[in-house]
Amino acid sequence: MSRENALDIAGLIRDARKSAGLTLEQLAAISGVSRSMLSAIERNAANPTFAVVWSLAAALKLDLSALDGGRDTAPVIEHVHNQSAPTRLTADGLCQIAMLNPKNANLPVEWHKLSLKTGGVLQSRAHARGTMEHLTCFTGALSVTIGENTVSAGSGDTLRYRADTEHTITNEAKGISEAVLLVVQPKV
Repeated sequence: MSRENALDIAGLIRDARKSAGLTLEQLAAISGVSRSMLSAIERNAANPTFAVVWSLAAALKLDLSALDGGRDTAPVIEHVHNQSAPTRLTADGLCQIAMLNPKNANLPVEWHKLSLKTGGVLQSRAHARGTMEHLTCFTGALSVTIGENTVSAGSGDTLRYRADTEHTITNEAKGISEAVLLVVQPKV
């Protein structure tokens, strides 16, 4: 690879670390890469091995393809077909959660499409302190329960709540209820 085509690993790692609000010490603790090696990489004084780049990409939640030196080959408009969004089902098969985030996004926000069949219940453990969820019901009826408090939402309604405690989303309709769930993570 010629010098002019070389990847700017130093800049990419430094920018991703700063964007995540991490110090060198914090990234070292998360990635298992020493602080001195991180400092050398960011100063472009060291050429990291693939294993080190892999560890840093995982710690910074970067897709390795994001390290392509900024050569954006993505189409102007990305069309993600309904069936191609990563999905998971609850153990009972009554709730489907589809991830709508861009796959290479390093964002403090996640959004999901929820589809709950009759009797479907999504139980969630507490997220990081300060996390908020915004649940917009499109069809059917859903409720959110936190502790002793339960609030219901019909088609077109939105519920906003702190998600840093255990919480439950329940389908209150006699058919399928669909919603979009926006999860906003706290700033680090």
